[in-house]
Amino acid sequence: MVDYSKWNDLDVSDDEERRRPHVSKFDTPQTVTIGRQEVQAAQAQDVDMEADDDDEPFETEDDAAEPGEDRREDVLQCRALAERALRNGDAAEGVRLLEKAMRLGGSDCPGVEELLRAARVQLGSTVATAQRAEPAKADPQQNGGTVEGRYVWSQTKEAVEINLFVPPETKAKDIQVEVSDLRLRIAGAGQTLLEGDWEFKVSPEEDPDWELITCQERRALRLLVRKAAMPGGMSVAVWWSRILKGEPSIDVEGIEARQRDQDKSKQFQKAWGEAHAMFKEAVKNRQPIPIDVGQG
Repeated sequence: MVDYSKWNDLDVSDDEERRRPHVSKFDTPQTVTIGRQEVQAAQAQDVDMEADDDDEPFETEDDAAEPGEDRREDVLQCRALAERALRNGDAAEGVRLLEKAMRLGGSDCPGVEELLRAARVQLGSTVATAQRAEPAKADPQQNGGTVEGRYVWSQTKEAVEINLFVPPETKAKDIQVEVSDLRLRIAGAGQTLLEGDWEFKVSPEEDPDWELITCQERRALRLLVRKAAMPGGMSVAVWWSRILKGEPSIDVEGIEARQRDQDKSKQFQKAWGEAHAMFKEAVKNRQPIPIDVGQG
């Protein structure tokens, strides 16, 4: 007789049965080691998986505390953020944060003032390198002007650009820019920075083209808008004397590009006049040609 008892421990099933995974449930956390021939489970060590969010530095507002309050903790937070920015190569952000730390009382915290000096040196080196590597930028007042130190503006035949000066600590998240075909409004930190009616119509985009930059060594919001096309599809350049109605204006007669356009227009008119005169002279001197119409 054949002894089949040796097969009793085999886990077998009919090939036609649907295969299902084998699941082992543990009452405590386990570590699983998968080897060539076996899977071993062992109890895991207790691990605290909760992240300590309190260790993440954060920036507080300048006026977040009462006058005379100890702000050394805020100084250290700004310093930590500044050191991170410097490690990431953002010297401008590092200088901004360290200058803020000094305003909050950083002079009483060892090392902050020295770090600020080093950051300024790093920023100067970065700016100098960028100036050597990049071509000279366009004049922010080209074909435009300055308005009482509030903003500078420039224009081409197709577009106008505004560089609106903003507080040094202004962040992009604090800015709201509203552009319609007839009106402009720029706000930041709960206050209106610039608002008014365009001198002429513009072609607004769904997402206005703006960014925070450095202009004339000051923090500024750069906004670019396209001029609206003339009605009837006429290809005529309209040179603006000002950005917004009621603002100081410039003399458009002094715009070099406009003068060049006028010179080209005069040359065209002169050439057209000469050609028209030659045509009239040719018509006047033309001899009549007799035509025999015959007898009907």
